[in-house]
Amino acid sequence: MNTAGTLRALVAEANQKLREGDAAEAERHAKAVSAIVRAERDVAEYVAASEAQQVEDDEEVLRAEFMERLHRLAAAERAGAPVDVLERIAAGKPSP
Repeated sequence: MNTAGTLRALVAEANQKLREGDAAEAERHAKAVSAIVRAERDVAEYVAASEAQQVEDDEEVLRAEFMERLHRLAAAERAGAPVDVLERIAAGKPSP
């Protein structure tokens, strides 16, 4: 049974307890379902935020690498480096 099915079953149990006249037990079941749903939502939000932060971190690393390569390329071009050296720098390949 999936999570939604499990939660529906718990809600059905709460409804059954209410029909049987056990309001306290029905409320306990309902509160448990609410707590589970909140916890699931919190976990999903945390995972999404963590993944978004990872993407931002990766973008910052890539941006820093690109800027460093661009500076090296400009310095090599000003120094009169041959075309093959400029191409290696632009491609991000290590110097021989």
